[in-house]
Amino acid sequence: MNICILGWYGTETIGDRAILAGIISLLSEKFKDFDVNLGSLYPFYSKRMIEEDKELYRLLIGKDINFRLFDSKHKKSLEKNIKCSDLLIIGGGPLMDLPELYMLKYAFRYAKRHNKKKFIYGCGVGPLFKDEYQKIVIDIAKLSDGIILRDSVSKKNLLNYAKKFNEEINNKKIYTSFDPAVECAFKYKMYLSKLKQDKNIDILINLREFPSEYSNSLISENVNIVLLRFLENLSKEKRNVRLIPMHYFSIGSDDRKFLSKLVFNITNNKIYEVQNRPLSLIETMQYFYNAQLNFGMRFHSVVLQTILNGNNIVLDYTEPTKGKIGGFLKDIDFENFYTNRYFCLQKGDNVNINLNEFDNKLSSQSIKKYYEQGKNKYNEFNQII
Repeated sequence: MNICILGWYGTETIGDRAILAGIISLLSEKFKDFDVNLGSLYPFYSKRMIEEDKELYRLLIGKDINFRLFDSKHKKSLEKNIKCSDLLIIGGGPLMDLPELYMLKYAFRYAKRHNKKKFIYGCGVGPLFKDEYQKIVIDIAKLSDGIILRDSVSKKNLLNYAKKFNEEINNKKIYTSFDPAVECAFKYKMYLSKLKQDKNIDILINLREFPSEYSNSLISENVNIVLLRFLENLSKEKRNVRLIPMHYFSIGSDDRKFLSKLVFNITNNKIYEVQNRPLSLIETMQYFYNAQLNFGMRFHSVVLQTILNGNNIVLDYTEPTKGKIGGFLKDIDFENFYTNRYFCLQKGDNVNINLNEFDNKLSSQSIKKYYEQGKNKYNEFNQII
């Protein structure tokens, strides 16, 4: 069995790596043996990811996976790898305002001409501000043989865009579950829970420079000021803080550059340490698991911190009612645990907190319930693949 996986690989964040590991785990429960043809925008970067994450793949599924990398920007290479695969999936990440959506649409059209099954597997929908890209996502959805989205908000977004253009998408072929990174984090947490580790890490924080494509308004400067003020206030606490990147590649914005800039502008910056050596996915998950308190801004920092630890505070930079972070919390927060742990940066919320109030965790029952409900949906969806 050969499975072709496309997406935003080649510019992957730690979160994208967790997505891929989760997809491998989920597919392994459907297929005993399979190889992966992985389309990458920058194959040299993905090659490093695969090498670093081999240990994790073995831990999750009990064996090695054979990857064949190819340049998904190269038309002939894309066609060749689709043609020699048994099925094609768009593997996680957001379907959003990016020109690479044209590549994904072409891939699905080519797969259809060659009678290949094609699925959207664990993706989000949005941010999509431009009609051009909204229409492409609708076209991709209509070409697919099945869709499983990472939250209920994504399904609502997709159906609203279809309604806007008087298009019809078969509601029965749209499933909702969790982001595949949840599968990776939950299984790895089960592994870590059996180990004896000293949880001596104080506070971990992930921040990112506000990306302009996530808002129709020019608010990036305001958001960055809020983040700087937050760190300035936190510096008055007698706590050790490590700033953890989720992205180490210049394409897509290297978090280390932004984090270092923030620290440089803080009056009392001695408590802060920027993680400059790139961490692997396993190392990042271990840090989140062992921290006394986590702050997350990038979507997958929020996902991993929530599943692995549960004592975390959310700095949401996405759209307040349509964004991926809100969608994730809406589906997992059965107990309204995040009511006073959630700050919406696009609304201008100031992150002003008393650290002494945050020493409890999201219940393991809520995390397990969320995981099991989502896993059942993937098991159901896998039956149609």
